[in-house]
Amino acid sequence: MTVKFFAYLRDSGYAGCKELQMPAPDTVRTLGEQLSHRFGPKFRGEFFSPAGDQLGERIIVMVNGRRVEFLDGADTPLRETDTVQIFPVVAGG
Repeated sequence: MTVKFFAYLRDSGYAGCKELQMPAPDTVRTLGEQLSHRFGPKFRGEFFSPAGDQLGERIIVMVNGRRVEFLDGADTPLRETDTVQIFPVVAGG
């Protein structure tokens, strides 16, 4: 499975890379746990809500170009052939 990071999530304080290849976990939630373990608490703070039971409000997670909010959210299943994209929410004016 391919995981792609965008904007500041690519910085060394977060993922520190543009993309990585990894075995597909069962769900997006499990992916978040694995990435949080790998990249640390700063990444976890973006990926998950403060309570840790939902996806964070400051990220957008897409599986094969579809936002997980329109699939099964954090429980969206993953396969080896999937591409997961993780974006920060962008605001401006």
